[in-house]
Amino acid sequence: MLKKLTIAGLVAASFSPATAQEMAYPDTIVVLDVSNSMWGQIDGVSKIAIARQVLGELVDGLETDSEFGLMAYGLGTNDGCNDIEMVLPVGPLEAATFSAAVNGLTPHGRTPLVAAVDQAADALEYKTRSGRIVLVTDGVESCDGNLKALADELGSNSLDFTAHVIAFDVVDAGEQAELEYLADQTGGLFVSAETTAALKTALQSMMGDMDAGPMDGAATEETAMEAETMAEPMMGATISAAESIGPRSRIAISFTGPMGAEDYIGLSEAGAPSDSVLAIARAARSGSAQLIAPRATGSYELRYYSGAGEVLASQMIEVQ
Repeated sequence: MLKKLTIAGLVAASFSPATAQEMAYPDTIVVLDVSNSMWGQIDGVSKIAIARQVLGELVDGLETDSEFGLMAYGLGTNDGCNDIEMVLPVGPLEAATFSAAVNGLTPHGRTPLVAAVDQAADALEYKTRSGRIVLVTDGVESCDGNLKALADELGSNSLDFTAHVIAFDVVDAGEQAELEYLADQTGGLFVSAETTAALKTALQSMMGDMDAGPMDGAATEETAMEAETMAEPMMGATISAAESIGPRSRIAISFTGPMGAEDYIGLSEAGAPSDSVLAIARAARSGSAQLIAPRATGSYELRYYSGAGEVLASQMIEVQ
């Protein structure tokens, strides 16, 4: 379902409780339009200059557990519709490096928007892992890509992929509708931003961590008993990982179970309700998966979920 919001409603919506299909800190790629039209001006300032300023200011103060990458299209470094570059691969956000990368981009070429979104989704392994893109564009596809077809694919075949879309100074209603469809099919936000302030507010909402749901830090007796029960294998499922791991480390997980097409491995705070999940990975038939530990130390649970959302097995881990 589309989250089409006004600027005023963005922040509240972006920090609504997460479910198993809306992760707290997904890997994120900012996909930035640097086609020639970004030299166009708003109140006497080029759109690329506004984007550089806003992104620089935002990442400088952004506290997040998400890992970020930067992709750009329209740089003029390659031939027309192949003019796409992963400027920064997904990794821990370093504000100075990210800002320098954005400042080094110079608008020049065309708008292979569809191919860029497709490549970003592939880089995020959208079929098997949580991920999101934040697309900032001042126009629609100018090559041969079919955005509707790609949106349908991403919406139908992803594990947990979201495309947030900012139409930056896009005034044509038909073009807005094209871009809005991508957000619609992937459960993302769509915002039409025509000012520096609007762009900043939209990016703040789209790039921040989600709220994983209400947790008071201490499980009630009921949730504690539920957690103790889930520590035992259920319905033939098991799950195993190191009992202690460092913040932001990769968690190597092995498991057995039904391995249905919609089964997944989830990471939650200890004692959290079964629908409060921080990160997920597909329960592939290989019997192994990886997740990234949270930045915050404390007690967490790894859980094997059936496609219906039922917890079949779990294990406690400590992040310290």
